[in-house]
Amino acid sequence: MDMQIIGRIGSIVLGYALGNFLTAFLVTRIVAHKSPTEIGSHNPGMANVMAQLGFVPGVAVLAGDLAKTILAVVLANLFFPQIGHFATLYAAVGATLGHNFPLWQHFRGGKGVAVTVVLVILYNPFWGVMALLGALAVLLISQYLSLAGIAILTVYVIISVFVFPLETTIVLALLTLIMLWRFWADILNIVHGTQEKKNIPKKIIQLLTKKKDSAKSAK
Repeated sequence: MDMQIIGRIGSIVLGYALGNFLTAFLVTRIVAHKSPTEIGSHNPGMANVMAQLGFVPGVAVLAGDLAKTILAVVLANLFFPQIGHFATLYAAVGATLGHNFPLWQHFRGGKGVAVTVVLVILYNPFWGVMALLGALAVLLISQYLSLAGIAILTVYVIISVFVFPLETTIVLALLTLIMLWRFWADILNIVHGTQEKKNIPKKIIQLLTKKKDSAKSAK
């Protein structure tokens, strides 16, 4: 088999294997002695854990999900250098698929926003930041976390059409369709006006204020 094909398949498989580690399950078991599928929105991701268990557990989930994707990318570049920068792309895509469709959870996982962030940043840092800024603008305007998550890949695909190889654009477009599918229920809720909005600046201010009050009480 052609080494280019082996490299691509190997990177996806490696990424998928590492993506199967859902940090939310570990964190919620330690903090709440429950599965993340038993709390809140039942989604094993950062947003659900943070909303139900607090800031620190949410950040712990985020850190774990980012770390597994970075590790997948590093190992893919180490094991499959013959495919160059595509090792980063396919390893991160594999990690996203593993996170969204973990084998051990009967293919019911998270929505892959955190791992997608790693993908867009590591594949091309400059354009990755541009995509994240675009998603941030969507979040601030719409106040819907789900739309912001979708916007990350959507903006990156638009950029890819003009900047990246055709293969990259096709892979990212397919991943975007998967992201849309994962968020389909949220999209329908937005259309029907039943999706909860998140005023992120207000949430941050409330969180910081609460921390200051707690510090004063401790004194």
